[in-house]
Amino acid sequence: MKLALLIEYDGTDFAGWQTQRDHPKGRSVQDQIERGLLQLFARNIPVNGAGRTDAGVHARGMIAHIEFPDEIQITLPKLLMAINATTPEDIAIRDFRPVSEDFHARHSAVAREYRYTIKRERTAMDRHFVWAIRRDINFEKLSSCAVLLRGEHDFTSFSKRTSDVKHYRCMVEDAHWKSNGTSFALTIRANRFVRGMVRALVGAMIQVGQSTLTVAEFESLLHDPSELWRAKYIAPAHGLVLEGVRYPERFGLWHIGEQIAR
Repeated sequence: MKLALLIEYDGTDFAGWQTQRDHPKGRSVQDQIERGLLQLFARNIPVNGAGRTDAGVHARGMIAHIEFPDEIQITLPKLLMAINATTPEDIAIRDFRPVSEDFHARHSAVAREYRYTIKRERTAMDRHFVWAIRRDINFEKLSSCAVLLRGEHDFTSFSKRTSDVKHYRCMVEDAHWKSNGTSFALTIRANRFVRGMVRALVGAMIQVGQSTLTVAEFESLLHDPSELWRAKYIAPAHGLVLEGVRYPERFGLWHIGEQIAR
């Protein structure tokens, strides 16, 4: 039986989503869930995620899938309780849903949504989840940059170079900044994201908001991507959250931001 998992995690103490045994931290979300399944069922059950998140990046709506052995008889509510009892407190499996055999957490996805939050004052309670910047930032300039992101662009200028990526073109469905008191956040939804893209965009937009870079210069990097610019200004990982992943309706999965009844 193939199952889709809705996963939430605090990325502070993780090397990222994907198993990376050669990473200095060495602790990944994928690895911790697979260890929990091994502990429960005495067999290796691979967990396939919708994508990778970097070290320190959080997720409220990561989707993954597993091929759960048919011979193991357990209800989904009991499986949910069992796996959450064997994973650390910075991971929460929020729900399971059966999916068709042609479902793949990564390849079936049609959109992903991230949110990056900035706070305009020093914070202790939120320090692991926001980028605290106490210098002046022009919110209108940030909004102008976000509007420019909508549509298809080559994000070479706003990404890290990776050998396994064939191209850096992404279709951005929506991008906007929203202010809420002393905090403001960028929400961006696209068909795909290349490595470091959101953090590099946020870092560059903050430069625009602080008048270190102009809106026109920011726009030119979208229309004329530069290898020399690549992720020149990159925002800290801890302000970034994967909010959710969207799939075709036929799979019957969660909508981005959907609250799961307990």
